[in-house]
Amino acid sequence: MHDFAPEDLERITARAEEMLVHVEQLKNEIDVVVGRGEAADGQVRVTAGASGRLVNVELAPRALRLDSRQLAEALLRAAQEAHDDAARQVDRIMAGTPADDLDAERFTSMLESFEASMAEQLKDIEDRHRNAP
Repeated sequence: MHDFAPEDLERITARAEEMLVHVEQLKNEIDVVVGRGEAADGQVRVTAGASGRLVNVELAPRALRLDSRQLAEALLRAAQEAHDDAARQVDRIMAGTPADDLDAERFTSMLESFEASMAEQLKDIEDRHRNAP
């Protein structure tokens, strides 16, 4: 556990605010990701969001000539491609975020030190209050 100094509170607060802003920016970038996939020579097209949820399915008139098994396979293949495309885009967005930038472990450690220090100070105040004449 680290020793906590009162001036660390400002640093912890500033770092938490930076992290929240960064996370919000990442979330906004990821929210607009749209993956695309196609199958059956482009007759089946699917788009999916970053979460994998399908956004759109397009079937060209020729796709309706496929038998049900072929159409199901084409839909599945296009959906998988769309999901994979979205995942690649999210990976590229996250690749620009070095782990050191978020440094969650160090932040958590400092926060735990702060909480422990505050608990000790509160106990000291309560002890003084009980022992006061």
